[in-house]
Amino acid sequence: MTYESHLVELPEDAPWNEKPGESTVEQGDIDQIPEVDVTEDDLQQTGEEPTDWLIMGGSYEAQRHTTADVITPENVDQLEAEYRLEVADDPNDFQGSPVVVGGDPPIMYTTVGPDMLYAINARTGEVLWTHFYENQDGASDETPPAERGPAVLGDTVYKSTLDLGVIAIDRYTGEERWYYNGAAAYRGEVADDLVHEELSWERSRGTTSSFPPLIYDGMLMKGSFGGEFGVSGFFDAIDLEGNPQWRVNMTPEHEWVGDSWEHGGATAWASGAIDSENGSVVIPSANPGPWYGTVRPGYNPYSCGKVAVNAADGEYEWHHQDSPHDWWDYDSPSPPVVFDAEVDGETRKFATWPGKTGWVYTVDMETGQLHQRSDEYVQHLNMFNLPPYDDLESSPWIMPDLIGGTNPQPSAYDPETRTLVVKGTNYPIKFSWFEVDYEAGQTYIGMDTVRKTEPVDAEEGEQREGDETPEDEEGAADAEEAEVGEQREGDETPANETADDGGGGDELHEEQQERDDGEAADEDAEEDTEDTEDEEEEDEEVQQFQDEEVPEWNQMAGVVAGVDPLTGEVKWQNWFSWRAGPPWGGSLTTATGVTFAGGPTGQLHAFDTETGERLAAHEVGDHGVDGAPMSWYDPNEGKQYVAIPGGGGNQVDEEGNTIAVFSLEE
Repeated sequence: MTYESHLVELPEDAPWNEKPGESTVEQGDIDQIPEVDVTEDDLQQTGEEPTDWLIMGGSYEAQRHTTADVITPENVDQLEAEYRLEVADDPNDFQGSPVVVGGDPPIMYTTVGPDMLYAINARTGEVLWTHFYENQDGASDETPPAERGPAVLGDTVYKSTLDLGVIAIDRYTGEERWYYNGAAAYRGEVADDLVHEELSWERSRGTTSSFPPLIYDGMLMKGSFGGEFGVSGFFDAIDLEGNPQWRVNMTPEHEWVGDSWEHGGATAWASGAIDSENGSVVIPSANPGPWYGTVRPGYNPYSCGKVAVNAADGEYEWHHQDSPHDWWDYDSPSPPVVFDAEVDGETRKFATWPGKTGWVYTVDMETGQLHQRSDEYVQHLNMFNLPPYDDLESSPWIMPDLIGGTNPQPSAYDPETRTLVVKGTNYPIKFSWFEVDYEAGQTYIGMDTVRKTEPVDAEEGEQREGDETPEDEEGAADAEEAEVGEQREGDETPANETADDGGGGDELHEEQQERDDGEAADEDAEEDTEDTEDEEEEDEEVQQFQDEEVPEWNQMAGVVAGVDPLTGEVKWQNWFSWRAGPPWGGSLTTATGVTFAGGPTGQLHAFDTETGERLAAHEVGDHGVDGAPMSWYDPNEGKQYVAIPGGGGNQVDEEGNTIAVFSLEE
């Protein structure tokens, strides 16, 4: 790219420290929380220290790897459930990962949507305090936002808020210290109120920057959200007192044609990784807006990829795009992983990640140059076929669909076997675009979609010859009891635009346009009748597509796979059948060669990291498992613990609100 700073001017007169919402704190037995000063050196070493888990990704490099070694492939089937904690009043979307500060007892900090933060005795599951923040715009009750975890430093715990803020909270009491208002200025313009009007709307799942801030070298860094609302993405750095330091424009104006950057999306709604040796932060980037590309010529950097910036000042280092000038919602939200490997006798540093495109990308950490694009770990069909205008019938079936490949699920990396463990979704989809005008607070997508989530005339539990899912494993046997659930769309996708009806169909744009114009469905009986007729016509059209066969589809909903990010080899794949649904959430590797990953039918699975052999499965709950597992060793108990936020339902029908903790004594 041509060099011109991508930093946004930060107006001094913006209300950066004014809070637009209200907080509620409830305290339990907070005297249980031991005084432990978490330093930046502790954050730097947490990937090697088995007694804590201080960063969502397990380390600055986001490898999600523990050095705790009590659990092995030989004894992982002996894990015992310590407790299953139900948090929040209603089933929720658990896509996060707790952090644990070691001590006697260890203390777990975890988030639940919308904007709920818990301090928990990690041994017993006792809730010690809660901090609930309610933003002024509210959050959808039907689709509660995914909350993906907090961050800790010193005696403070930090969390991102649904209104683009950061709250600093006393780790011992749950009481608020300060609030940073990230929506106080937008595109260099000071908000008329406390939140800029173009960033003010009801917070729904998929429209929230709920990943925890990255804490490094005296600063907190976090991203923005709203790729389907015609925003321009940005990535912030603030100091430890909540004062803005720099802001990256994720749609750099000098690299976009005309004014298309102003609504170009490319939001940084997922968690990054840090190369602490060189002080670089790698930021994931979402899709461009609108989804159809006719109004945004060119490659549309930095959308659908990763961008590396200098953590000290935010200046540009490199970027890579998985899907330049994207039309298929193939953003790249999965957190990157930084690792070292020997190439031609020289140790080099790389960044790697799976994309919605269904490949793993590995780039040189210094230059961003692509080293390897892996073999496919999900199926590809008519990849990058340009959607037709307003004509779903002529559109071919495409794979991967808009969920991926890999969405925000964080991968895990095992440095001993050089294995990146990824999760993927494996459904066919049709795309068809239509024109849409930007309106603040309204969806800015312009795409009809129909997803196929069931095979045509398949018998219950049928496994076709050649499918790799063993009959006694989750893809088959466990799937016998799993209902074919409502297939809700991915994290940056509002449910009211592409909500699947369970058969895979999506609402078409004519009805969406009426909704956007403010015509309430129940305004009067006549409109109710018209809506019913429209829905019946739409159902017939959707059913037409559902009756189409896609013979290339292996009828598997998703996969857990092991990939060598240096060579691109897919070492192994464990498929999940269409009846079970795809595996969501993140994964975890251990120093002893065990991989943990949640599954759609309520289990925490253990695999051999090198071979993919299924070693054990432990019950989390009777719902989806959308969270990311993490682990710590408690020297006072002589146990290694594994915890996973087990509630969730992003891709399955049964939701839930469980945090499950398992352990094994040495």
